Amino acid sequence: MNTVYDVAIIGAGPGGSTTASYLAKAGVRVLLLDKSEFPRDKTCGDALSPNALKILGDLNLIDKLIEFGHRLNGIRLVAPNGNELVAPIPPKHGFVEHLYIAPRIKLDDLLLQNSIALGAEFKSNVRVTDLRVDSNKVTITGKSANKEQIFFANVGVIAVGANTALLQKLGFLSKLPEFAVAARAYYNNLPNLDDLMEIRFDGVPLPGYGWIFPTSKTSANIGAGFLRKSKKLPFTAKEILDKFLDHGPVREKISLGQRQGVVKGYPLRMDFATARVHSNRIILVGEAAGLVNPFTGEGIDYAMESGQIAARVLIDLATTGDYSFKALHSYDRNLRKRFQRLFVWTTRLRSIYINEWLLNPLIRAANHEKSVEKTILEVLLSYRNAIQALSPSTLYHVLTNL
Repeated sequence: MNTVYDVAIIGAGPGGSTTASYLAKAGVRVLLLDKSEFPRDKTCGDALSPNALKILGDLNLIDKLIEFGHRLNGIRLVAPNGNELVAPIPPKHGFVEHLYIAPRIKLDDLLLQNSIALGAEFKSNVRVTDLRVDSNKVTITGKSANKEQIFFANVGVIAVGANTALLQKLGFLSKLPEFAVAARAYYNNLPNLDDLMEIRFDGVPLPGYGWIFPTSKTSANIGAGFLRKSKKLPFTAKEILDKFLDHGPVREKISLGQRQGVVKGYPLRMDFATARVHSNRIILVGEAAGLVNPFTGEGIDYAMESGQIAARVLIDLATTGDYSFKALHSYDRNLRKRFQRLFVWTTRLRSIYINEWLLNPLIRAANHEKSVEKTILEVLLSYRNAIQALSPSTLYHVLTNL
């Protein structure tokens, strides 16, 4: 007799595994599928914001994170003209005042193993090729070692990141959304790293930025990304990264270091504000729902938080067994309540500020006025809505520093 799981989750990254952990902890029978064998690498900036750390704390995983993650206590922002803002993580009730940089090969496996320990059933090397919705279940078809496998569940969760093939097949995407692109590499033997998450708008074409995220006292995840709006921009993220690495201050910082492994590029899907996130018996979490910050490119915390929201909704609906489009709209509603305004205004903020004419006076104003500094940092960390960066007070200070 074929097993019918309560919930089947496709994709075991932070969004999928977080969803699985909360569901399994509540006694829900969960199947978690992924095309890869774990641990596996995932190209990313590796940054864990205080929002992400709060969920990791709720899952009792901070002690294990500390074993491989590197703690950072502040942020450095560098304007196109080279001016810097260096500041600590601002306080917020219920959140820690630091960040962690955690390589995804270890972070994702930690989250996956936690879900398994809580009772989720995991199957690796399964590439899902189709998902069919019937009146009382979903049927998932996948391939493993060239053999077809079929799984059944009451509801499906899609957490496949920026992989749009399955979403297009299921009708969630009528056309491909606009993507940003990024590339990163790891460097060792870097002697002059601070305990700061460094975001640089110099040495890269705008709209874009480069980053230096220390993974230890002598190593870092270094990358660059941009939104391809102009045909004049280089075609690949690797070209952007090469340009960034050759930029004077960055070149000096990495001159004694050695690159480890190859440069890897990846897309970033940022269209949550207009994305469909559910249908009959299916919901999307994380980047599959477009949940990557349009201003910072951060996605791990959004994936984990959407997974937490998804689990709460599915646990509530388990009492009725109603996973219809109408019932699952509560997931859409909760997700929009949490993120919609943030994404709408962050997208607008990117369009307005990511140019040298405003970034330079913005950083200058933040160095002169604590309220501007606080606004910038809290917007970057999603502590407050990005509309605050367009308040009359903030704009006044920016314009007086032109």
